[in-house]
Amino acid sequence: MLRWITRALAILVVVTIALVVLDFAELLVPVDSDGRAAMAPTIPACNGRAYTEGFTYKFRDPENGEIVAIHAARGPDDAIVPDRDATDLVLALRVAAGPGDQIVGRDGSVFVNGIKFDDIRTAPFRPVDLGGEQYFVLGDNRSAAIDSRTFGPVLRNAIFAKVFVVFWPLRDFTFRTDPESGTPPGPVRCD
Repeated sequence: MLRWITRALAILVVVTIALVVLDFAELLVPVDSDGRAAMAPTIPACNGRAYTEGFTYKFRDPENGEIVAIHAARGPDDAIVPDRDATDLVLALRVAAGPGDQIVGRDGSVFVNGIKFDDIRTAPFRPVDLGGEQYFVLGDNRSAAIDSRTFGPVLRNAIFAKVFVVFWPLRDFTFRTDPESGTPPGPVRCD
């Protein structure tokens, strides 16, 4: 019995140390919706939680359609500012366009290089031409999201991880992070 307890404690210690190291190296980082509805319903607005992995982006750049984790800070007037050195916030948003792309919102849709990006209803926004190392990120809940339409393109060095699983609440557990089409849920109250 003592041997079993010792082994169980040793495994628990090793797993805990591994998770701390992975979190510190930004290779496995939990993110939560923090009451923001930017990615609803993909990541539930109230108490939604997901895990990100930073391993992929050590070897390649983010691709259109992926949900990424972005370092950000609160700037003047409570504005959100993506910043690679910030530790205040972690934003989870979907990459809509990358370096060299042009993105525009018109006729209720988003177009990247003239091709429709997805089927999520989106308010119009002006065309944006992205330079090198710039990404345009959008929330799936376009009517409530603070994203590149508000703070502009995000530099590659502020993007540190890829969302790969939604794990909370358990009823929403999924490895599938494709956007849902149609009208987004809009502002959400978490009571």
